[in-house]
Amino acid sequence: MFEYIGNPWYIALIIMITQYVFLYLRTLNVIYVAEKKITLALLTGVSISVCWLIAITFSINAISNLQWQPIIGYLVGGLLGSWQALVFNKKQK
Repeated sequence: MFEYIGNPWYIALIIMITQYVFLYLRTLNVIYVAEKKITLALLTGVSISVCWLIAITFSINAISNLQWQPIIGYLVGGLLGSWQALVFNKKQK
């Protein structure tokens, strides 16, 4: 299992997925807070924290090892997560 964690492409995939989920949930969290949906705001808030911890742990390791693939995964995942949350919310209205 640990040999996968040493591969920068696998790390990039993990970071991309966690950043996607992080920014998707963060966007929804802002919407839920604005609409005063307390339960949904709390659930998305906890999920945001877990995703952030995973993404930042792998990202710091990648930066310290001068790996560029995880950084690209971080940026792409964040971009797609924000875009998806905004498109999803627009369709809901």
